[in-house]
Amino acid sequence: MYVKIRTDGSLGIGRGTEGDAEITMGFGEAHMIAAALEKLAQTARNHKQTYIKTTNVGGGNKVDFVRADDGMITISGDRQSYICTEPEIRELAGKLRHLPPVQVAPPSDYVKKIPPSQGVCLVVTNGGNTIKLRLPETAILKTSVQSSIDSRYYDEVIIVGQKRISITRTSDLKWQLQSDEGTVKFTAFEIEALVAGLHNGILDVIMDLVKSFGSDDISDIRTKSVLQRIEQETAKVFGEDSTHKGVVRELSKRTRSIIGIGEYADERATRFIDMCKYVYSKLDTRYLEKLFDLFATAFVTEG
Repeated sequence: MYVKIRTDGSLGIGRGTEGDAEITMGFGEAHMIAAALEKLAQTARNHKQTYIKTTNVGGGNKVDFVRADDGMITISGDRQSYICTEPEIRELAGKLRHLPPVQVAPPSDYVKKIPPSQGVCLVVTNGGNTIKLRLPETAILKTSVQSSIDSRYYDEVIIVGQKRISITRTSDLKWQLQSDEGTVKFTAFEIEALVAGLHNGILDVIMDLVKSFGSDDISDIRTKSVLQRIEQETAKVFGEDSTHKGVVRELSKRTRSIIGIGEYADERATRFIDMCKYVYSKLDTRYLEKLFDLFATAFVTEG
C-alpha cells in the first residue's frame, strides 16, 4: 500500500491506482487511521471498525476496517476496497505514523476568539489580514469552505444584512475570503486547519455561554431563559405567519440540543452549525437577517 500527500493537502492511500481512485482523508486524521489499522493487526479474527472522517474529501465520509474469521483483512472507503496481509497493515500504519511535516499554522492561528461586541466574537486571520465574524456567519463560512475542499473551482457570496463575504477557490488550489474589511488568503496545506479553526472557534464561544449557566441550583433556570428567548423572539420574526409555527418549534428543539445540560461538547458546535445551515438553505431569505441577529447575541455571552 502507498501513502501520498496530495496537492490539495489531503492524504491518499491505495494500491495499483492513480488520480483520485484511492482512499482519501484529511492530513490531520493520519494518526487516527493508523490507530485503527494497528488495532486491526492485533485482533486475531472477526473484527470490524468504522472510522467517520471529519470531511468528505475523497467523496465518502467513512473508512471501514474488516478482519474476517479466516484472517482476511479489507480496508474500504471512497468507493475503493483493498485486501491486505497483516504485515502490509502494520507497514501502512507505520507510514501514517511517520509522515513528513507539512507546515501549517495551528487552527488557533487562523481563527481567534475576541471579546464579543454586538455579536462579533471571532476573527479569521492569515498573512496579517483579518475578517471579523459573528457566530452564524462563522457557521455558514465553515460549511462553505468545507464544501469547497471537494472541488476544483468554487465561488460563493454569503450575504447577511450588510455583511458580505465571498469565498473563492481557484484551479491552482488557492483560497480567498473577502469582505469589506479586506482579503484573507489560504493555500491547500492550510485550508483544513482553517475548517478546524472555524469549528473550534464556534465551540469555544458556545461553551463560554454554557459555562456561564454555572452548576448551582438555578443553572437550569438560566438555560431555560435562553430557550424562552429563542422561542419568543423567533415567533416575533415570523409574526402572524401561521405557516412557520413548525419552524419556531424546530428552532426551539435545536436550541435545546445545543445548550442543554448534559450534551456532549463537540456536538453542540455541530448542532449550531446545522441549525444555521437549516435557516440559511431552507427558509425564506427575508427572515435570514433577523434570525441570524438573534443567534449572534443569544448564543454569545458578553462581559
